Amino acid sequence: MYLETFGLRELPFGDAPDPRFACLFAREREILAHVEYELTSTTSSVTLVTGEAGVGKSLLCMLVEADAPNHGVRAVRQAAGDYALETVAWLRAMYAGFGLPLPLSAEANTEDHLVDGLAAGLGRISQHGSHRYLLILDDADQLADDDLAIVERLLLACENDDAPFHIVLSGLPALRERLSGSSAPSLAAHIRSRLPMPVLNGEESERYVRHRLHVAGTARMPFSRLGLRTLRDDGKGNPRRLNALAHRALERAAERGEQSIGERALGFVAREVLPQHARYWLRRYKKPLLAVGAMLAILFVGGAATWFLSGRSPSRPKNLVTVTPEQALTRLSEALPAPDIGKVRVWGELLARWQVGSKDTSVANAINCDALIFPGFACVSGRGSLDQLRRFDRPIVLELDDAHAKQQVLLVGAGDQAVRLYLGGKYVELTRDVFEHVWNGRFYAVFRVDVSMPGKLSRGDAGDGMRWLLARLPAEGGPSAATAPPATFDRTVEARVRALQQRFGIAADGVVGPETMFALSSLETEGPHLARGVP
Repeated sequence: MYLETFGLRELPFGDAPDPRFACLFAREREILAHVEYELTSTTSSVTLVTGEAGVGKSLLCMLVEADAPNHGVRAVRQAAGDYALETVAWLRAMYAGFGLPLPLSAEANTEDHLVDGLAAGLGRISQHGSHRYLLILDDADQLADDDLAIVERLLLACENDDAPFHIVLSGLPALRERLSGSSAPSLAAHIRSRLPMPVLNGEESERYVRHRLHVAGTARMPFSRLGLRTLRDDGKGNPRRLNALAHRALERAAERGEQSIGERALGFVAREVLPQHARYWLRRYKKPLLAVGAMLAILFVGGAATWFLSGRSPSRPKNLVTVTPEQALTRLSEALPAPDIGKVRVWGELLARWQVGSKDTSVANAINCDALIFPGFACVSGRGSLDQLRRFDRPIVLELDDAHAKQQVLLVGAGDQAVRLYLGGKYVELTRDVFEHVWNGRFYAVFRVDVSMPGKLSRGDAGDGMRWLLARLPAEGGPSAATAPPATFDRTVEARVRALQQRFGIAADGVVGPETMFALSSLETEGPHLARGVP
């Protein structure tokens, strides 16, 4: 990722709306002020907010929801995921949102009873104080007419029970047209305000990009003057479109080691990100493309199934086994990315294979290979041979020699004659003899371990970690010879540890250290393993 390259604390251009990055212009302030004014009224109201996809309606709804308690208003926000529920489940979700007890009897869990019960419950609360209520329906264009009719019934029922009930409908421009015609749902008659959300102008687009970068912690503008102008023009004032372009531009610059993003780079990004560059070909060759797409989908599913069942890489490795050693070394050097970029990609791939997400740790933190990366996930480094590492049957990071700037690659498969490597973007296969000419013998491996496991166990120890150790340590003489597990690290346990260490080529000192823990972890079936089928 590009965080380190541009000095960012977090991703500035995410897909999901985030109130922390909210950049409010006159249009948003006017809408927020209008909704705030409506909420101060003791009479019910319906406000309609419309705009094209990605213009910021969902973020606005989140801001309205967050500000409602400041005005003594109980707010519930629902979106497309809620509408996918059955009507009864959707209404029950409103009960939970407004803090009302759910009806338990089957007779009370019908649409009519739920609407009346919700209105009555809100009315009872209002009698004990000046409570008002707000229902925010984001993606309201996905509501069917029957659902809008239920919303209207809820509005009228709340009015009858003296419970001030306000509704904000947010959706695409098609919703405004749908609620404007002669055949519009009856809820349209209750709409008091219709507020459009236009796209950003050029100046606002630039301010939007600068604001998000500032919140994310950058100390300098990664876009040149012309690059920012190109980003503004290609974004066409749509925040979602601006986010997609800016994110890909920063990602591409980090991959290429560039510190400034100009208009030429934005041109490449626009062709990758914006869909209109492919629309002409899609219209002209629609049927052939659909046929090719279906064929590729079948091949993809088959390839994915083969990968998961056989442990093979989804990316076909470039075979360097059949060329001469000199050619293999030359092609390997040419395929290696820049050391800093390659290291990040290699460790990112390793964490992905262990299903470690960004919430657990960062790639930059994992690269340090601390003894404990985070609770339950450890790292070990050392020197060994390919035969020894093959016994562990885990993907392992290997460090190349000084001539290759100590670049790192990921061992993803090993056979008797060849190895399969991930170079940080490409997979290659080459003979073991050739690879050992560029490998300095150092390796880095990660593994899962019990959080209670101490850094070392030896004879006489007891307590935390013994259960994890004994659950994985092969019994001396085979499984049939296993007896009741000892409570302490005694001579018998030490003998079993030495046998395991000899099996994996570790110094047989009878002490359970990081390498021995890695060996124990490798006995588990869970977690990634080396690919099969490497010659």
